[in-house]
Amino acid sequence: MTQIDINKESRKLEISSRIFTDDLQAAVLEKTGIKLGIGSAKEYPKADSVLVNYLTSTLNFRQEGKNLDLIFIGKEIEADVIWIYLETKQGLNPDKPLEITNSTLQDRFPDQKNLVNLKTGAKTISQIHSREHPTYTYTVTGDNGK
Repeated sequence: MTQIDINKESRKLEISSRIFTDDLQAAVLEKTGIKLGIGSAKEYPKADSVLVNYLTSTLNFRQEGKNLDLIFIGKEIEADVIWIYLETKQGLNPDKPLEITNSTLQDRFPDQKNLVNLKTGAKTISQIHSREHPTYTYTVTGDNGK
């Protein structure tokens, strides 16, 4: 599940992704050969960097044909899930559609479905991103995040 909020002042996307830790580590191991050991005493020293690289290869935001760069804010481990917090480097153009691709875990788990909730002010738009349909276009106009 990925929750996306638009910051009212900066118009940047604030992204929170909740992923089962074991599934995420298995997908990263398969793709990179790196055992992350998230939350353990043997956590890979560059685990955050590896996680960001993996997520930016599977979670993309585009507007006006350009990728929005992501900044890693942090992570939290909660029982068997990990929360990963990201933010876009650039603010959105409120008059242009936003294209979101979320194919996280879908290479490892073909039936994986990723729920994306985009909150634009008082309105929340939700879509299920699947392997067959990983990309959706969202309209961010209207109340302009206020």
